[in-house]
Amino acid sequence: MPRLRRLVPILICLSSACVFVPSVMWRRADENRARLNQVVVGQSTTAVRAIMRKAPERRESRLRFDGKRVEMWSYVSDYARKLDTTLIFVDDRLEEIRTTTWAEKD
Repeated sequence: MPRLRRLVPILICLSSACVFVPSVMWRRADENRARLNQVVVGQSTTAVRAIMRKAPERRESRLRFDGKRVEMWSYVSDYARKLDTTLIFVDDRLEEIRTTTWAEKD
């Protein structure tokens, strides 16, 4: 009987839609979100890097047909809802701030 009492809370937790996120990951997302709130459109990559205090967690770069350089920086901003915030730079200036989900919906 004591064994069953210990097992019931575990089964309840597993059967519900619980999301376990290690505290260090949760803290990183909170730090990212707080710093991202200070970023504004028009800033340079250098200014944004200074605000974020770290390199992007994911980075993509390409050259557009008109010769402009497009760079996308992503930071995890919400582990519970599985969201990244993507910063889109065109020729070293921030043009767009977008929140994207980790999984694309069909």
